[in-house]
Amino acid sequence: MFMQVADRIYMLSTNSSGKFPSSFCFYIDDEKKALIDTPLDRSFPDLLQERRVDLIINSHFHRDHTGCNDLFPEATILAHPLDIPAMESLDEFCYYYGFHHYGNSELRDGLVKWIGYRPCRVDQPIEDGEIINLGKTKLEVIHTPGHSPGHCVFFDRAHGILFSADIDLTSFGPWYGNWTSDVDDMIDSITKIIKLKPEIILSSHKGLIQNNVTAKLKQYLQRIYENENRILEVLAQPTNIDQLTEKKIIYGKWYEPTIIFEYFERLSLIVHLRRLLKKGMVKQIGEDYIRTTSFTHSCK
Repeated sequence: MFMQVADRIYMLSTNSSGKFPSSFCFYIDDEKKALIDTPLDRSFPDLLQERRVDLIINSHFHRDHTGCNDLFPEATILAHPLDIPAMESLDEFCYYYGFHHYGNSELRDGLVKWIGYRPCRVDQPIEDGEIINLGKTKLEVIHTPGHSPGHCVFFDRAHGILFSADIDLTSFGPWYGNWTSDVDDMIDSITKIIKLKPEIILSSHKGLIQNNVTAKLKQYLQRIYENENRILEVLAQPTNIDQLTEKKIIYGKWYEPTIIFEYFERLSLIVHLRRLLKKGMVKQIGEDYIRTTSFTHSCK
């Protein structure tokens, strides 16, 4: 798929659904030719039909957003400094994912093989507030951590277009299943985007969103609080992380291979528990977590 979605902007995908492990990437045909992210599918360059690529602007380190970077050796690659280590080093990548603490070698090796990990060079760091000048198109870098430490979105203020990467407005809601994810940062980042009042969102897993954008962002944010309320309901009684994981609060259902879903379920809960412990909404007694008497449900 190579589809024009705005003046000079094209949406690309080798899978029309955009559902992970696929993703939507975006080509900007301006004085400087830019790609926002590259997918896992190594046939991706065929979609461009030899169109020039001067810049690859990576929203974050995940492989469904950096998977074909190496197939564009002439392009300059940009990414936020907080995600660069995981792009350049397998050890750092595994640390970001949490395999050092809550993983095992079988899961780690299987995932690394599945996504075809390879180190990716980064030529230039990008920072919050920086303007990437492509010619007529000016993209403002907005640092939006939570999904990953260096996750960024890119805003064309002149046209109200936001490239939202993995703040993707899917029905699943925000994903924070890495060791280096942060729920409070995710809440702040989504709130920051709501305040921008974008007219159009170009999402890495949902594609073009141009109706009721603010309402959809607020609904997406609400998913975090829905997860939180379900966690707090379970923690009315002392519950350890194994028992909490079995409730399938985050995913609802585990598909095959269940080892992957169980792992990311567990890690998402651990990341969310960090927030609840920090806010005093939950306390830990030995291996068990329990809701504090002063809180019954999360509030915004």
